[in-house]
Amino acid sequence: MEQICAGFYFYSKKGSECLMSKRGKRTVMEQWEEDGRLEEVMEFIKECSRKLITQAEMCEHLKINEATFSRMKKKHPEIQKIQNEALLDLKKDLAGALYKKAVGFELIEETQDIEDGGKGQKQKRKIHRVKKQVAPDYKSIIYLLSKTFGREYSERYEELQMMERKLEQAKEEWNKNGNNTDENSPDEDSRD
Repeated sequence: MEQICAGFYFYSKKGSECLMSKRGKRTVMEQWEEDGRLEEVMEFIKECSRKLITQAEMCEHLKINEATFSRMKKKHPEIQKIQNEALLDLKKDLAGALYKKAVGFELIEETQDIEDGGKGQKQKRKIHRVKKQVAPDYKSIIYLLSKTFGREYSERYEELQMMERKLEQAKEEWNKNGNNTDENSPDEDSRD
């Protein structure tokens, strides 16, 4: 939590924790707006959502109650909107990282060597760049294919096919038995 909140400094005034009371006190949002911290707080909420920080941890850092935060989200839909946008950004980044791992990528490693030339001579600087190709990851490929194009790319494709055939056979057998039973069964009235 400390790393995530490094750029955000919130202070607790005596009046800043007063919530939406019926006695005419200012709401937390109004207090943040008056203090000129609203934009900073909204950015903090977005960053916490993007990094999957729990609402409890975020509220603890903001020095407000979770119930207050939930009421604020209902009253101010822009809070929920920035949280949803942050989660969507995270989803895009994760999908991009998974795709990159699935197809492989090129990596450039750079090292610098500095040689001291001795008294009165210049230092020599050598830069070595090495291109490395990171191979595609099989599990990432299978995951993306099965999620995108269906179970035909699943690792358990044969098992699924066999189970599907068994279900079809069981359904046909049930239909045969079910139709025969209905046609040939005597009426309950005729049993008397």
